[in-house]
Amino acid sequence: MPNKRRRRAPARRKKKQNRLSLAAALVLICAVFIIYVGVDHFFMESEVDISGDSEVTAEVSDSETVEPTSDGSYATVHFINVGQGDCELIIADDGTTMLIDGGESEYGDTVVAYLNDLGITRLDYVVGTHPHSDHIGGLRKVIASDIEIGEVIMPEIPDEYVPTTNSYEKFLDAIDNKGCPLYAAESGTLQFGNGTLTIIVPDYDSDNLNNYSIVIRFDCAGSSFLFTGDIEKTIETQLVESGVDLDVDVLKVPHHGSSTSSSYNFLDAVTPEYCVIECGDNSYNHPNSDVVDRLELYTENIYRTDVDGTVVFSCLSSGLGITTENGE
Repeated sequence: MPNKRRRRAPARRKKKQNRLSLAAALVLICAVFIIYVGVDHFFMESEVDISGDSEVTAEVSDSETVEPTSDGSYATVHFINVGQGDCELIIADDGTTMLIDGGESEYGDTVVAYLNDLGITRLDYVVGTHPHSDHIGGLRKVIASDIEIGEVIMPEIPDEYVPTTNSYEKFLDAIDNKGCPLYAAESGTLQFGNGTLTIIVPDYDSDNLNNYSIVIRFDCAGSSFLFTGDIEKTIETQLVESGVDLDVDVLKVPHHGSSTSSSYNFLDAVTPEYCVIECGDNSYNHPNSDVVDRLELYTENIYRTDVDGTVVFSCLSSGLGITTENGE
């Protein structure tokens, strides 16, 4: 309780001095007792039961490390097998979610089923890296599903290059019907659970839609990922020369392993420990054998969704845990 200052009566009469001395002594004793009880009460309320049985929770300051989820991971990153297309899912330790691309339209139901199996009822962010059907086709079914959508992010493309394809029109219709906001991507950093997302928007103004691809870096628990959409060598060089930090553990290989991407100077900057190539049965020679040979100069850990199926990385305090649909 707060201490109150008391006015002292002047000792005008000597016959009252003894009574006043006794009163002062009693006041002093009471004050000591109150301080003792108050301090003891303070420490009693400050104790936290860490046995696991208490329902009391302590707030975690921004400077403290957030505890991992029940499976021991701080985040999981899913490279979902959607055949010849891209689809990645990031789940933060606090449940925040971002879906990046969704494959062709025929894989939309596959992605929705995958999300449902994980118990995901809300996607905080849905990113279409660029408006090609093998990236946004399946997103329209995700958006049209019962899953709540926070916001959709796309690159801003000059009017003269905006596609008029059926897949892009249906994608936009799905957004309108759902009523979720659509934002043009902007470069910047976003807190994402216990991790950090860095969004990089290429500086490009021409007719190659691949080079408008939004590039995303995710850092969490000492591990890092780079999602590259379909960027080609022009943008790879731009990124390297910009000085942005590209050095990561896991690289989503650009453009399905096409010969148009994964240049030496780009890989020198990335120095990947793990590479994931998202591809399926195709007539584009994806992944290009020369590109695979080039990747092998940097790492032996190369995963392919056409061979390994869906690949899942768990960000652990001890490093990365990796599981694949087809066995590892």
